[in-house]
Amino acid sequence: MKKKFDETDLARKSLVLTGKLIEECGPRLAGGEGGRRAAEKLHENLERCCDRAHLETFSMHPGSFLGFMYTSSTLFIAATFLLLFDYVLAAAAGYTLAQIMAFTQFICYWQVFDPLYPEREGRNVYGVIEPVEEARSQIVVSGHHDSAYEFTLMARMPRGYRICVAGMISALTVAPVFAWIIAGFRFMEGTTPQFATYFTWGAFVCFVFIVPMYFFMGKNGTPGAGDNLIASAMVVELARYFGELKKAGGGVPRHTRLVFASFDAEEAGLRGSRAFAKRHRAELLSIPTRVLNLDSIYRADRIKFLVSDINGFVKLSRSMAEECVALAGRAGYEAKLFRVYPGVGGTDAAEFAKIGVEATTLIALPTDVEKERMVYHTRDDTVENIEPGAVEACLKIVHEYVMKKCADTCGEGTATAAGVLGLPELK
Repeated sequence: MKKKFDETDLARKSLVLTGKLIEECGPRLAGGEGGRRAAEKLHENLERCCDRAHLETFSMHPGSFLGFMYTSSTLFIAATFLLLFDYVLAAAAGYTLAQIMAFTQFICYWQVFDPLYPEREGRNVYGVIEPVEEARSQIVVSGHHDSAYEFTLMARMPRGYRICVAGMISALTVAPVFAWIIAGFRFMEGTTPQFATYFTWGAFVCFVFIVPMYFFMGKNGTPGAGDNLIASAMVVELARYFGELKKAGGGVPRHTRLVFASFDAEEAGLRGSRAFAKRHRAELLSIPTRVLNLDSIYRADRIKFLVSDINGFVKLSRSMAEECVALAGRAGYEAKLFRVYPGVGGTDAAEFAKIGVEATTLIALPTDVEKERMVYHTRDDTVENIEPGAVEACLKIVHEYVMKKCADTCGEGTATAAGVLGLPELK
């Protein structure tokens, strides 16, 4: 007898598993003991329901990602005082280095300054369910199990958080330009331009944005329930569902390989998904592959699919995102496309898009941090603050997407998507 997909039951189990993992592992900062334990437990769960499951280690320098907050802020302040005392060249160099650190580490998620920070071990986990016949395509459903440092600036001044971040980025962008213009005047003309005084005092005014960066985050990790352990738990429950279908002898995709993954170190600049994409690049590109990543699941009325990533500098698959929005509507949920902009950050989907794999990320949270209460990246990121309906909605959308793509791979069209898996059509 074919197993019916029950998103309510799977959502309940996902929430229970999330709470259990938080209780047993605590905060899961990238490279920490809690994250390693969580990876092991997720691996144990995937081993029981997949054809094969893997726990892979990788090396990283997690402190480099947000470490620029302190270094760039210190360099900016020091450069401003150097400018005040007429050390123009030294000031320009200081502003430039502060900008380079912020741009490479936070805006682009590069790893230029990683060797300056301690090395840690990360752990990625994934399980595979093979199709009954030759694999012609594959779908990766993913989340991340690490949790973030508490963003104290967001918790204490939510309405000013985005203003501070925008002000910091603007100050770090503009300051080197004007400093080098002043240095150029000094070199070419032997004089200081009139605007130099105004710029110097303007740089001091920018301290109102720069100084708060010292208090941007605390030393402790968050529970990370909605961001993003619930997604890893959903990945496990979806794997369990499809694994049971296969064991029962019915409803398994004929030509589509299903991969269920949970990455480490997303909160440390996507280090885990980057390591995974690099290690499995050949496999990911060997047949048509799509990555449906899940991140920050809180509210059913805030479902969005990303069409860009990493502060807007990486394009995700618009066609895939649009297809998911349409499927969400068919399932009875309103969803929108969302374009990430500078200061927002990035998700694991970006690392797959960068190697040429179709990918998007499903999020379900408010994106207007200054208008609505946010719990992600705070101590309040607990299971109690996740709407069960949001988990149900996301599970149903992912399930429908898998069904549709399996049907497309078999050449049977979207009308018989449910039939490919032997599952009921949506009403």
